[in-house]
Amino acid sequence: MTTMTTAVTEATGIPTGIPTSTVAVLPAVSSGTPAAMLSVWSLVAVLVGLAVAIGWALYARAVRVDRLHRQVLGSRATLEAQLVHRAEAAADLATTRALDPASSLLLSQAAREALDAEGPIVDDGLDTSAPLGSTPHPPPAPGGAALTVPTTRSRALIESDLSRVLRTVVCEPARHELSADPLSLPALNRLDRACSRLVLARRFHNTHVSEAQALRARLLVRMCRLAGHAPMPQTFDADDDTTPETQPDHDDEAQPR
Repeated sequence: MTTMTTAVTEATGIPTGIPTSTVAVLPAVSSGTPAAMLSVWSLVAVLVGLAVAIGWALYARAVRVDRLHRQVLGSRATLEAQLVHRAEAAADLATTRALDPASSLLLSQAAREALDAEGPIVDDGLDTSAPLGSTPHPPPAPGGAALTVPTTRSRALIESDLSRVLRTVVCEPARHELSADPLSLPALNRLDRACSRLVLARRFHNTHVSEAQALRARLLVRMCRLAGHAPMPQTFDADDDTTPETQPDHDDEAQPR
C-alpha cells in the first residue's frame, strides 16, 4: 500500500497528506491567474487610452489657439493695408481744386501723418516681425549732451485724427461741390470705398481678437499654458467714423415774441 501511494505521489507531483478537496481546488486557482492578468492589462489599456484622449484634446485646443493667433495677424495685415488705402485716398482728395486751401492743407497734413506713421498698429507684441518700441534712437549730441527723444503717438490716435478731419472737411456742402466737379468725383468715390472697407476690416480684426481672448481666458488653456509665451492679442480701438458732420441751420433761429 505504501508503495502504491508513493507511486501515485511521484506521478501526480502532489505531496501526501493533502485532502482530495484541496487538490480539486488547485486547478481552479491556477486557471484564474490569466483572468487576473487580463483585467490588469485591460485597466492599463483604459488608462493609456484616456491619456491619449486627454493629450489629443489638449493638442487640438492648442492648435485652435495658434490658428486664432494667425487669423488675428492676417486680419491685422488687411486692416493695415486698408488704413494705408484710406490715407492715400485722403491725400489724393486734398489735391483737388474743389476744396478750399485751408481744408486742403488740413486734410493733406492729416493724411501725410497717417502715411508716415511707423510701427505696428497694435502694440501687443503678437507680431514678432515688428518689434515693439521700434523708435530709432538719435545719435549722441556733440559734447555728450543728451538729446530729447521725440515721443511718437500711437497709430490709433493718428487714424482717429484723420477720421475727425475727414468728417470736418468732407462735410455735406463740400461733398456736394466735390460731386459736381468731374475731376474731384473719382477721388471722392475712392475715399468712400476706402472708408467702408476700413470699417469692415477693423470689425473683422476685433472679432478675431475677441475670439482669441475668450478662448485664452478658459481655465484649461490657462492652467496648461496652451498659448505658450504668446502675448494676449489686443483690439484696434480707433475712430473710423467718417460720416459727414451736419452743418447747423442758422435760418431757423428763434424769433422774439
